[in-house]
Amino acid sequence: MTYTKEDPKIAGLTVTLKSLQSATQSIPLTDWLLNVEPSPIWVPLARQQGVTKVMPVSEAHHYSMLMQTICQQMNWSTQIEWQGKFYELAGIEVDTQDLHILEISLSPTKPLSHSIGRAIHAQFFRWLAITNPALAQNLHHQSQLPFALSLIPGTAPKLRISLLQKALLAPLLLGLSQELGQEITLAGVNCRVGKIVNITQTHQFNRLIQALPQEVIELEFVSPTSFKKEQQIQLFPLPEMVFSSLARRWNALAPEELRFPKVQWKSLVAMYELKTKTFQMEGGAEIGSVGWVRYRFPDPEQARMASVLAEFATFAGVGRKTGMGMGQVRIREKRKSNWH
Repeated sequence: MTYTKEDPKIAGLTVTLKSLQSATQSIPLTDWLLNVEPSPIWVPLARQQGVTKVMPVSEAHHYSMLMQTICQQMNWSTQIEWQGKFYELAGIEVDTQDLHILEISLSPTKPLSHSIGRAIHAQFFRWLAITNPALAQNLHHQSQLPFALSLIPGTAPKLRISLLQKALLAPLLLGLSQELGQEITLAGVNCRVGKIVNITQTHQFNRLIQALPQEVIELEFVSPTSFKKEQQIQLFPLPEMVFSSLARRWNALAPEELRFPKVQWKSLVAMYELKTKTFQMEGGAEIGSVGWVRYRFPDPEQARMASVLAEFATFAGVGRKTGMGMGQVRIREKRKSNWH
Protein backbone atom coordinates (compact mmCIF):
# COMPACT_ATOMS: atom_id res chain seq x y z
CA MET A 1 0.00 0.00 0.00
CA THR A 2 1.00 3.64 -0.25
CA TYR A 3 1.20 6.10 2.57
CA THR A 4 -2.05 8.09 2.66
CA LYS A 5 -2.50 9.09 6.30
CA GLU A 6 -2.16 12.65 5.09
CA ASP A 7 -2.88 13.18 1.40
CA PRO A 8 -3.12 16.97 1.28
CA LYS A 9 -4.16 19.03 -1.69
CA ILE A 10 -1.31 21.36 -0.75
CA ALA A 11 2.22 19.96 -0.97
CA GLY A 12 3.86 23.13 0.35
CA LEU A 13 4.01 26.92 0.39
CA THR A 14 6.65 29.27 -0.99
CA VAL A 15 7.14 32.88 0.09
CA THR A 16 8.83 35.33 -2.29
CA LEU A 17 11.24 37.87 -0.77
CA LYS A 18 12.07 41.25 -2.34
CA SER A 19 15.44 42.73 -1.37
CA LEU A 20 15.54 46.00 0.61
CA GLN A 21 18.53 48.24 1.21
CA SER A 22 17.33 48.90 4.76
CA ALA A 23 14.25 48.44 6.90
CA THR A 24 12.97 50.51 9.81
CA GLN A 25 10.53 48.00 11.29
CA SER A 26 11.89 44.65 10.25
CA ILE A 27 11.20 41.44 12.16
CA PRO A 28 13.43 38.34 12.00
CA LEU A 29 11.67 35.88 9.73
CA THR A 30 11.92 33.15 12.36
CA ASP A 31 9.94 35.41 14.75
CA TRP A 32 7.46 36.66 12.16
CA LEU A 33 4.89 33.95 12.93
CA LEU A 34 5.58 33.40 16.61
CA ASN A 35 1.89 33.04 17.39
CA VAL A 36 1.48 30.12 14.99
CA GLU A 37 1.43 26.69 16.58
CA PRO A 38 3.28 24.67 15.50
CA SER A 39 5.72 27.28 14.26
CA PRO A 40 6.96 26.51 10.71
CA ILE A 41 10.55 25.81 9.80
CA TRP A 42 11.83 28.22 7.15
CA VAL A 43 13.77 26.36 4.45
CA PRO A 44 15.81 28.46 1.96
CA LEU A 45 15.38 27.59 -1.72
CA ALA A 46 17.84 28.07 -4.55
CA ARG A 47 17.52 31.48 -6.21
CA GLN A 48 15.80 31.31 -9.57
CA GLN A 49 16.10 34.17 -12.05
CA GLY A 50 17.44 36.35 -9.23
CA VAL A 51 14.40 35.80 -7.00
CA THR A 52 14.84 34.81 -3.36
CA LYS A 53 12.31 32.30 -2.07
CA VAL A 54 11.83 30.43 1.18
CA MET A 55 9.47 27.67 2.22
CA PRO A 56 7.62 27.72 5.56
CA VAL A 57 7.51 23.99 6.23
CA SER A 58 5.02 22.41 8.58
CA GLU A 59 3.07 19.18 8.88
CA ALA A 60 1.12 18.78 5.66
CA HIS A 61 -2.32 18.97 7.25
CA HIS A 62 -1.50 22.42 8.70
CA TYR A 63 -0.87 24.13 5.35
CA SER A 64 -4.34 25.55 4.73
CA MET A 65 -4.35 27.24 8.13
CA LEU A 66 -0.72 28.34 7.73
CA MET A 67 -1.47 29.96 4.37
CA GLN A 68 -4.36 31.94 5.85
CA THR A 69 -2.21 33.08 8.77
CA ILE A 70 0.63 34.22 6.48
CA CYS A 71 -1.79 36.19 4.29
CA GLN A 72 -3.28 37.88 7.36
CA GLN A 73 0.15 38.68 8.79
CA MET A 74 1.24 40.22 5.48
CA ASN A 75 -1.54 42.79 5.92
CA TRP A 76 0.16 43.97 9.11
CA SER A 77 3.89 43.65 8.46
CA THR A 78 6.00 42.65 5.47
CA GLN A 79 9.51 43.83 6.35
CA ILE A 80 11.67 41.00 7.64
CA GLU A 81 15.30 40.14 8.26
CA TRP A 82 16.56 36.85 6.86
CA GLN A 83 20.12 35.55 7.00
CA GLY A 84 21.58 39.01 7.67
CA LYS A 85 19.67 40.81 4.89
CA PHE A 86 16.48 42.85 4.72
CA TYR A 87 13.51 41.84 2.61
CA GLU A 88 9.91 42.62 1.95
CA LEU A 89 7.53 39.68 1.76
CA ALA A 90 6.21 40.14 -1.76
CA GLY A 91 3.88 37.17 -2.17
CA ILE A 92 3.00 33.58 -1.41
CA GLU A 93 2.67 30.65 -3.80
CA VAL A 94 0.79 27.41 -3.21
CA ASP A 95 2.41 24.17 -4.38
CA THR A 96 -0.16 21.54 -5.37
CA GLN A 97 2.23 19.44 -7.48
CA ASP A 98 2.29 15.65 -7.07
CA LEU A 99 5.87 15.04 -8.22
CA HIS A 100 9.00 16.88 -7.06
CA ILE A 101 12.71 16.57 -7.82
CA LEU A 102 15.02 18.07 -5.20
CA GLU A 103 18.77 18.53 -5.41
CA ILE A 104 20.97 19.11 -2.35
CA SER A 105 24.66 19.88 -2.75
CA LEU A 106 27.25 17.90 -0.80
CA SER A 107 30.80 18.84 0.13
CA PRO A 108 32.64 15.60 0.99
CA THR A 109 36.00 15.60 2.76
CA LYS A 110 37.22 13.11 0.14
CA PRO A 111 35.79 11.74 -3.11
CA LEU A 112 32.64 9.72 -2.55
CA SER A 113 32.77 6.06 -3.47
CA HIS A 114 30.65 4.82 -6.36
CA SER A 115 29.17 2.23 -3.97
CA ILE A 116 27.05 4.78 -2.16
CA GLY A 117 23.56 3.67 -3.16
CA ARG A 118 22.63 2.06 0.14
CA ALA A 119 24.09 5.01 2.07
CA ILE A 120 21.91 7.61 0.34
CA HIS A 121 18.94 5.25 0.71
CA ALA A 122 19.57 5.04 4.47
CA GLN A 123 20.06 8.81 4.75
CA PHE A 124 16.74 9.48 3.02
CA PHE A 125 14.94 7.25 5.51
CA ARG A 126 16.80 8.87 8.37
CA TRP A 127 15.50 12.33 7.37
CA LEU A 128 11.96 11.00 7.17
CA ALA A 129 12.28 9.24 10.54
CA ILE A 130 13.40 12.44 12.27
CA THR A 131 9.92 13.84 11.61
CA ASN A 132 7.72 10.81 11.14
CA PRO A 133 9.09 7.40 12.22
CA ALA A 134 5.81 5.69 11.31
CA LEU A 135 6.05 6.99 7.74
CA ALA A 136 9.64 5.80 7.38
CA GLN A 137 8.68 2.37 8.69
CA ASN A 138 5.66 2.21 6.38
CA LEU A 139 7.75 2.96 3.30
CA HIS A 140 10.14 0.12 4.08
CA HIS A 141 7.34 -2.37 3.41
CA GLN A 142 6.01 -0.95 0.14
CA SER A 143 6.56 -2.85 -3.09
CA GLN A 144 6.19 0.28 -5.27
CA LEU A 145 8.33 2.95 -3.63
CA PRO A 146 7.08 6.55 -4.02
CA PHE A 147 10.58 7.97 -4.42
CA ALA A 148 13.80 7.57 -6.40
CA LEU A 149 17.32 8.53 -5.33
CA SER A 150 20.64 9.07 -7.06
CA LEU A 151 23.93 10.86 -6.64
CA ILE A 152 24.95 13.35 -9.31
CA PRO A 153 28.74 12.88 -9.39
CA GLY A 154 31.40 15.52 -9.83
CA THR A 155 33.73 17.74 -7.85
CA ALA A 156 30.60 19.22 -6.26
CA PRO A 157 28.29 16.19 -6.01
CA LYS A 158 24.56 16.54 -5.48
CA LEU A 159 21.97 14.27 -3.96
CA ARG A 160 18.94 13.99 -6.25
CA ILE A 161 15.67 13.08 -4.54
CA SER A 162 12.58 12.40 -6.61
CA LEU A 163 9.30 12.34 -4.65
CA LEU A 164 6.30 10.68 -6.29
CA GLN A 165 3.73 11.59 -3.61
CA LYS A 166 3.08 15.14 -2.45
CA ALA A 167 2.58 13.94 1.13
CA LEU A 168 6.31 13.14 1.35
CA LEU A 169 7.55 16.68 0.72
CA ALA A 170 6.76 18.19 4.13
CA PRO A 171 8.18 15.38 6.32
CA LEU A 172 11.31 15.13 4.19
CA LEU A 173 11.98 18.88 4.34
CA LEU A 174 11.32 18.97 8.08
CA GLY A 175 13.92 16.27 8.66
CA LEU A 176 16.38 17.62 6.09
CA SER A 177 16.11 21.17 7.50
CA GLN A 178 17.83 20.05 10.70
CA GLU A 179 20.98 19.15 8.75
CA LEU A 180 21.19 21.89 6.13
CA GLY A 181 24.68 23.32 6.42
CA GLN A 182 25.67 20.53 8.82
CA GLU A 183 27.86 17.45 8.46
CA ILE A 184 26.52 13.97 7.76
CA THR A 185 28.33 10.72 7.02
CA LEU A 186 27.77 8.78 3.79
CA ALA A 187 29.50 5.43 3.41
CA GLY A 188 32.12 6.49 5.95
CA VAL A 189 32.83 9.87 4.34
CA ASN A 190 32.03 13.13 6.13
CA CYS A 191 29.95 15.43 3.93
CA ARG A 192 28.70 18.92 4.59
CA VAL A 193 25.13 19.35 3.38
CA GLY A 194 24.40 22.51 1.40
CA LYS A 195 22.44 25.32 3.04
CA ILE A 196 19.69 25.48 0.41
CA VAL A 197 17.27 23.12 -1.32
CA ASN A 198 16.90 23.30 -5.08
CA ILE A 199 13.52 22.10 -6.36
CA THR A 200 14.46 21.53 -10.00
CA GLN A 201 11.26 19.96 -11.39
CA THR A 202 7.62 19.49 -10.43
CA HIS A 203 4.64 17.93 -12.17
CA GLN A 204 1.11 16.66 -11.62
CA PHE A 205 -0.38 13.30 -12.56
CA ASN A 206 -3.37 14.96 -14.21
CA ARG A 207 -1.03 16.98 -16.43
CA LEU A 208 1.26 14.07 -17.27
CA ILE A 209 -1.74 12.11 -18.52
CA GLN A 210 -2.17 14.81 -21.19
CA ALA A 211 1.24 14.13 -22.78
CA LEU A 212 1.06 14.21 -26.57
CA PRO A 213 1.11 10.67 -28.02
CA GLN A 214 4.36 9.74 -29.76
CA GLU A 215 4.65 6.66 -31.96
CA VAL A 216 8.42 6.68 -31.44
CA ILE A 217 9.98 7.22 -28.02
CA GLU A 218 13.68 7.28 -27.28
CA LEU A 219 14.80 6.73 -23.70
CA GLU A 220 18.28 7.20 -22.31
CA PHE A 221 19.25 4.97 -19.40
CA VAL A 222 21.58 7.23 -17.46
CA SER A 223 22.49 4.83 -14.66
CA PRO A 224 22.70 1.02 -14.87
CA THR A 225 19.24 -0.43 -15.38
CA SER A 226 18.02 -3.99 -14.94
CA PHE A 227 14.79 -5.88 -14.37
CA LYS A 228 13.73 -8.96 -12.47
CA LYS A 229 11.80 -11.63 -14.34
CA GLU A 230 10.99 -15.06 -12.90
CA GLN A 231 13.77 -14.70 -10.30
CA GLN A 232 16.28 -13.87 -13.05
CA ILE A 233 17.93 -10.54 -13.85
CA GLN A 234 17.23 -9.15 -17.34
CA LEU A 235 19.75 -6.56 -18.51
CA PHE A 236 18.23 -5.55 -21.85
CA PRO A 237 15.45 -2.92 -21.44
CA LEU A 238 12.82 -4.74 -23.51
CA PRO A 239 9.76 -2.56 -24.15
CA GLU A 240 7.36 -4.82 -22.28
CA MET A 241 9.64 -4.80 -19.22
CA VAL A 242 10.24 -1.04 -19.26
CA PHE A 243 6.66 0.04 -19.78
CA SER A 244 5.02 -2.70 -17.69
CA SER A 245 7.33 -1.70 -14.81
CA LEU A 246 6.38 1.95 -15.22
CA ALA A 247 2.66 1.14 -15.52
CA ARG A 248 2.69 -0.83 -12.25
CA ARG A 249 4.33 2.06 -10.43
CA TRP A 250 2.03 4.62 -12.03
CA ASN A 251 -1.06 2.61 -11.02
CA ALA A 252 0.20 2.31 -7.45
CA LEU A 253 0.71 6.06 -7.06
CA ALA A 254 -1.59 7.96 -9.46
CA PRO A 255 -5.23 8.79 -8.65
CA GLU A 256 -7.55 5.89 -9.38
CA GLU A 257 -9.31 7.64 -12.25
CA LEU A 258 -5.97 8.05 -14.08
CA ARG A 259 -4.77 4.46 -13.83
CA PHE A 260 -4.03 2.33 -16.89
CA PRO A 261 -5.46 -1.09 -17.76
CA LYS A 262 -3.10 -4.03 -17.98
CA VAL A 263 -1.97 -4.52 -21.59
CA GLN A 264 0.21 -6.81 -23.63
CA TRP A 265 2.68 -4.36 -25.10
CA LYS A 266 2.92 -4.55 -28.87
CA SER A 267 6.03 -2.51 -29.42
CA LEU A 268 9.32 -2.83 -31.22
CA VAL A 269 12.92 -1.88 -30.52
CA ALA A 270 13.75 0.23 -33.56
CA MET A 271 17.35 1.11 -32.66
CA TYR A 272 19.61 1.03 -29.63
CA GLU A 273 23.09 1.72 -28.36
CA LEU A 274 23.69 0.01 -25.05
CA LYS A 275 26.49 -1.40 -22.96
CA THR A 276 26.57 -3.16 -19.63
CA LYS A 277 28.02 -1.36 -16.66
CA THR A 278 28.77 -2.35 -13.10
CA PHE A 279 26.97 -0.48 -10.34
CA GLN A 280 28.81 -0.89 -7.07
CA MET A 281 26.81 -1.51 -3.91
CA GLU A 282 28.10 -1.87 -0.37
CA GLY A 283 27.05 -5.53 -0.40
CA GLY A 284 28.40 -6.31 -3.87
CA ALA A 285 28.16 -5.26 -7.49
CA GLU A 286 25.04 -4.99 -9.65
CA ILE A 287 25.14 -5.05 -13.43
CA GLY A 288 22.82 -3.02 -15.63
CA SER A 289 22.53 -1.42 -19.04
CA VAL A 290 23.33 2.19 -19.89
CA GLY A 291 22.79 3.95 -23.20
CA TRP A 292 19.67 4.57 -25.24
CA VAL A 293 16.85 2.66 -26.92
CA ARG A 294 14.37 3.79 -29.54
CA TYR A 295 10.93 2.22 -29.09
CA ARG A 296 8.15 2.16 -31.71
CA PHE A 297 4.47 1.78 -30.80
CA PRO A 298 2.28 1.02 -33.84
CA ASP A 299 -0.88 0.86 -31.71
CA PRO A 300 -2.19 4.44 -31.10
CA GLU A 301 -3.58 3.70 -27.63
CA GLN A 302 -0.38 2.06 -26.49
CA ALA A 303 1.58 4.97 -27.97
CA ARG A 304 -0.52 7.31 -25.81
CA MET A 305 0.10 5.26 -22.66
CA ALA A 306 3.82 4.90 -23.39
CA SER A 307 4.19 8.66 -23.94
CA VAL A 308 2.71 9.35 -20.50
CA LEU A 309 4.84 6.69 -18.84
CA ALA A 310 8.02 7.97 -20.51
CA GLU A 311 7.42 11.40 -18.96
CA PHE A 312 6.74 9.73 -15.62
CA ALA A 313 9.99 7.75 -15.92
CA THR A 314 12.05 10.95 -15.69
CA PHE A 315 10.76 11.26 -12.12
CA ALA A 316 10.33 7.62 -11.11
CA GLY A 317 13.20 5.85 -12.83
CA VAL A 318 12.61 2.34 -14.12
CA GLY A 319 13.47 -1.21 -13.13
CA ARG A 320 15.28 -2.40 -10.01
CA LYS A 321 16.73 -0.41 -7.11
CA THR A 322 15.69 3.08 -8.22
CA GLY A 323 15.82 4.00 -4.52
CA MET A 324 19.58 3.38 -4.57
CA GLY A 325 20.59 5.11 -7.80
CA MET A 326 19.86 2.55 -10.50
CA GLY A 327 17.42 2.96 -13.38
CA GLN A 328 17.68 6.74 -13.83
CA VAL A 329 16.04 7.68 -17.14
CA ARG A 330 15.53 10.68 -19.37
CA ILE A 331 13.82 11.25 -22.71
CA ARG A 332 16.25 11.89 -25.54
CA GLU A 333 15.62 14.86 -27.80
CA LYS A 334 14.35 14.09 -31.27
CA ARG A 335 16.98 14.30 -33.97
CA LYS A 336 15.32 15.18 -37.27
CA SER A 337 18.16 13.77 -39.32
CA ASN A 338 17.75 10.20 -38.05
CA TRP A 339 14.33 10.10 -36.38
CA HIS A 340 12.43 7.49 -38.39
